[in-house]
Amino acid sequence: MFAVMLREFRLLLRSPALAGLVVLLPLVMIALLSGIFRAGIPTGMAVAVVDLDRSHLSRSVTRMLDAAPELQVTHQALSLSEARALIVSGDVRGAIYLPQGLERDVTRGERPEIVTFYDNQHMSAGSLVARGARNAIDAALAGLRLSIRQGQGEATVQAQVSIQPIALQSHALFNPAFDYVHFLLAALVPTVLQIIAAAGTAYAVSLDFGPGRHPQVLARMAGGVLPAMLGKILPYTCVFLVILGLSDVLLYGLLAVPLRGSLPLMAMGAVMFVLAAQLIGALAFVVTRDMGRAASIIAVITAPAFGFMGLGFPRDAMAPLAQAWGAVIPGTWYVELRIDQSLRATPVDLSLTPLLWLACIAGVLAALMLVQLLRLQRGIKAAS
Repeated sequence: MFAVMLREFRLLLRSPALAGLVVLLPLVMIALLSGIFRAGIPTGMAVAVVDLDRSHLSRSVTRMLDAAPELQVTHQALSLSEARALIVSGDVRGAIYLPQGLERDVTRGERPEIVTFYDNQHMSAGSLVARGARNAIDAALAGLRLSIRQGQGEATVQAQVSIQPIALQSHALFNPAFDYVHFLLAALVPTVLQIIAAAGTAYAVSLDFGPGRHPQVLARMAGGVLPAMLGKILPYTCVFLVILGLSDVLLYGLLAVPLRGSLPLMAMGAVMFVLAAQLIGALAFVVTRDMGRAASIIAVITAPAFGFMGLGFPRDAMAPLAQAWGAVIPGTWYVELRIDQSLRATPVDLSLTPLLWLACIAGVLAALMLVQLLRLQRGIKAAS
């Protein structure tokens, strides 16, 4: 087996296609994703203001909107139809409508209606616009209402109670800033690596076990088909673990994602995750004996995996079939383990569940792989 492993490392150095797939491509993808999400928090979303009041208050609200970190007032629209055209064209992400008589109604103690329009088809951008506009408008109006009540003779505390009779406190426990490095990048890196690990392993296996190849030569070198397959897979396991480790150095070091949990637990999860992803690729090729069909199977399993992990849409709200599909994908449990042990500081005993799921998935795939290898070994013996 060790002879096969050394041979595989030499093959990796001699084959540009193989090195590009298993080394260069994941490094480029990690660098690209890190560059995209490095800012962490989206800011400066373009919005338009439809100011029909033209008062001191409406100008103050506009300044507060432009000062909000999420927003940037780039257009002053003259009508709602003009604002709608700006949203549809993509020039702005939303529009804020300040009605005529806004300052007069607020001064009288009435409740004028300020309307925020935003494109919620792009949910992240839409929610940022809505949140930023709400916070800015509340801050601007609260200050004016407070000064009006104080001018009417109310004490400061009494005026504050009148404006907000029930004080609300909201605490986001994890990722309070909604940082996309914590939310997306930490999950996208394993998702991309899962695809590349499966495809790269399938391609490496095809070089010796594909049609027209001579797996019996490798089997004789290793002392059997099973040691030969292990010798083929394990060098790439080391490569993918090193790449995953480099991505973690980037995430938890340079990008300052919190790391509050158990490193040994994360390391065990990483090993089982990489092995499970590799076994998907190796099994797909050994069953089909065709790289094209194996690549199709790998794509069907791993390409949509991010949607089943429960980050964008909760897994417990999915249909039973979707929950079951997500449960058999290694990345689902590895990402959960990473989030538990990095952001949430989850106790080790509670994080054993995703670790056990990873072990079960890897074990089932290994058993299926063993069955296929035994069939292959019988075929080699019959041919000889």
